Amino acid sequence: MRVFRLSFSTIALIVALSPNIATACGGFFCETLPIDQAGEQIVFKQEGDSITAMVRILYEGDAERFSWIVPVPSAPEISVGSDSTFDQLEFATRPQFFLERRGNECAADDGTTGSTTGGVSVADAFVDAEGGVTIEQTLSVGPFEIQVVSSENPDDLAIWLTDNNYDLSDRGRELIEPYVLEGMQFVAVKLRSGESSGSIQPLIMKYKSDQPMIPIRLTSIAAQDDMGVLVWVVKDARAVPDNYAHVIPNYTHLNWFAGSRNAYASYQSLITDAMNEAGGQGFATDLAGRIDGSITGFLFSANELDGALNSIDVDDNDASFIAQAAGRFQAPTVLTALQNLLPLRAGQDTNIYFDQFSLQSEFTAEQLATARTELRSVIVSTQIEPVRASNALLTEGSYLTRLYTTLSADEMTLDPTFTFNADMPDQPLSRNAVLQASCGDNGTEWSLTLGAGTGRDGEVVMIGNSDIPIVAPPEVLQQEFTYRIERTSADAMPEVTVQANYQPVQVGATEDDSSDGLFGLGAQGLASSFAVLIALGLRRRRRNQA
Repeated sequence: MRVFRLSFSTIALIVALSPNIATACGGFFCETLPIDQAGEQIVFKQEGDSITAMVRILYEGDAERFSWIVPVPSAPEISVGSDSTFDQLEFATRPQFFLERRGNECAADDGTTGSTTGGVSVADAFVDAEGGVTIEQTLSVGPFEIQVVSSENPDDLAIWLTDNNYDLSDRGRELIEPYVLEGMQFVAVKLRSGESSGSIQPLIMKYKSDQPMIPIRLTSIAAQDDMGVLVWVVKDARAVPDNYAHVIPNYTHLNWFAGSRNAYASYQSLITDAMNEAGGQGFATDLAGRIDGSITGFLFSANELDGALNSIDVDDNDASFIAQAAGRFQAPTVLTALQNLLPLRAGQDTNIYFDQFSLQSEFTAEQLATARTELRSVIVSTQIEPVRASNALLTEGSYLTRLYTTLSADEMTLDPTFTFNADMPDQPLSRNAVLQASCGDNGTEWSLTLGAGTGRDGEVVMIGNSDIPIVAPPEVLQQEFTYRIERTSADAMPEVTVQANYQPVQVGATEDDSSDGLFGLGAQGLASSFAVLIALGLRRRRRNQA
């Protein structure tokens, strides 16, 4: 059975379930199920009563089987965005974890210590009734063919979707019903003939609405367990969950000991455990603050890309221009365009497109001249303008909030909405901790103290009389994964519903400990490291089965 992989919302556009609520999500309804939806990524920008949303679509499968629908309040303005913007934005706004090591632990047998520092074309819009479904508009946007449809009857819409090769299933029909009854329209998306699945780009939609919403109920048709949902919201104030809990994790569980990258991986697992513990419907704030050069500096510049294209466009030799453009703008859409403009003979390699002399020997001067003009247009429309449109959502000085959660299908019963609170403080990107170690008569004594960015600056959370671990020690399992659960709103400080008060975790050693184990761990220290991984895995498994 073919499995379709998709991220960011198999469901993912932006819509409004009521005149004042906008949603971002949609549903993959493909010919073959199951669809494996691994995560969602979306950027919302709120400006007055207008919202622009950019939704990422990650899909692997046959192009002709790609199909996607999303509910909208009315026909929105639609354009395409850039996958690279999502990649760069994710990296630039990813939480960072820094452990400062002070002092020295006792030397191992080998004399070492552990104290290291570590564009839209609209085909004649028309209204046509077809079996209880009204086709409001037909559009060609980037690589997509799009129909905006509406219906007053969920059964009529379900029949239309099935007749048009959207494999809805009984579950899908049930999930679209509330959106139909609320008067929503639906954007139905497929790839244009000749496009590959590699041509898929993020969709940008602009519409009228006062509040961002993710119609997560529809996503449940194809969601993995503990599917990641990553949302960036841009306005003039901090975004907070309106109808989901706001969850602060217990950073004692974080793996502070094995470097920043491992710490971030453990943070993602910690969020999953914390959300499950909080009831399955909550968000954590990864970042909240003004957009500055530390973020925009990571983004590709549309002007720089335009300049790069212009610099090779001065070449009078058409074959040379094509070869340089193919090498500079390596993207599936560019390769697809070349294959359509300059078809290869059976068995020929696409490397021909990157070599001026091979192009000149294979194609006529007229073919190359035509291909040059068309290729330049494709690069502008599929590479440069999408970057420009994506970056326009992330203007310096605007307030950016990054929120993260994980959800399983059975938790997707409520569409999350977001509001804005100008009085809540920033959430820094970095979280810090200090590991203080000393070598005493009884071996290494150490403590872990949380620092700036954790909300618990100066709190000692762990005390040890043992080798310093390489993962969070098993003793931390005596504490919950959440530190605080609160309800947030637009006009008040958070209402705390759960507030933990933990004592420092005591990590001890026995007289039988030795220091000649792997990475300077004694036998018990090494066993404890594996034990915590096993214990965490079993705990998550029990929670998922509950």
